[in-house]
Parts: sequence; structure tokens; C-alpha cells
Amino acid sequence: MSAEPPPDLLRLFVRPIHDAGLPYLAVGSVGSTFYGEPRLTLDVDLAVALSSAQAIRLATLFSANDFYVPPLETLTEEAGRPRGHWNLIHHGSGLKADFYACPEDPFFRWAWENRRTARLEHGDIHYAPAEFIVVGKVGWFAEGGGDKHVRDIRRMLELAAEPIDQRRIEAELSRRGLLAAYRQILSP
Repeated sequence: MSAEPPPDLLRLFVRPIHDAGLPYLAVGSVGSTFYGEPRLTLDVDLAVALSSAQAIRLATLFSANDFYVPPLETLTEEAGRPRGHWNLIHHGSGLKADFYACPEDPFFRWAWENRRTARLEHGDIHYAPAEFIVVGKVGWFAEGGGDKHVRDIRRMLELAAEPIDQRRIEAELSRRGLLAAYRQILSP
């Protein structure tokens, strides 16, 4: 008897979005793994800047038989709201994708223009630049703590193949009022 391989977060959630040409960037633990150290995760975090039409298009990519998809009104409202948030959940595995709306965020625009695209077994994936991921993780740390964010940030800074622009990170964190949290993360 042969067992089916476990579902893959990127194949389940990112592949349809990527193939549809919707603007997304992998962030969170999937993003930090790209630059730093792999770790187990049961979700994929995606930063997005979607129009209302694109949010509706997103909903059509995922079958209601296989996925929990929020109502269209919720998707369009959250997609247009600064710091909007929603998720999709795969019924069969419980895996999920968290979407973070950045509709007017200039830092997201910078990240989109400077995204990294990696070719994986099942196709390309867009990753946010390391600086964008670090800023996001500092924000999540400031909101609720979490050693995982501290470790992810430190390992990204240690292991990234390319230099990470500390001035860009600090300027954005200063704009968001999060520079003290970043300094706390970096202190031994």
C-alpha cells in the first residue's frame, strides 16, 4: 500500500495564485526559510496588493469543496483595507494561507519591484526581499512576542546569501515606530 505524499503549502496555495498572475510575495516563515534556516510551518503567509477584481479572481481559484474561502464581500473589503487580513484553509489537510493586504503601502511596492523569484519543483514562486520579511517579523514580534520571530530574523541576518540592507530595515522600522523592538531582537 503506497501512502500519498502530504500536501504541499506552495503547491496548494501559491501555485494557483502565481499561475493566475496575481501580485503576491511569500513572507513569514516560508519567506524567512528562503533566506535563513528551514523550519516546520503549517501555513504560508502572503503579502498582496489586490484590486477588488483581483480579490474576486482569487476566490475563483480555490474550490469550495476543497477550501474554506471567505465570502466575496469579506475578500474585497479586506483587500482594500490597510492591514487587511484573511485566510484560506485546505479542508483535507488543515493547512492554510494567510493573506496580508498592502494596497497602498510604498514598502510593498518597493518589495514587489525587488522581489526574488525562485524556481521550485512545481514552478516559480515570488519571495519578498529579506528586508521586507524582517520588517514584517519585527511587527509580529512587537504585537505578540514569539521566539520564532527572533530566531527567524537572527538566522536570516546570519545566513542570507546576499547582504541585507540594514539602513532600509531601520528606516522602515523607524517609520512604523518599531525600531526599539528590532534593537531588542538584535541584543544578546
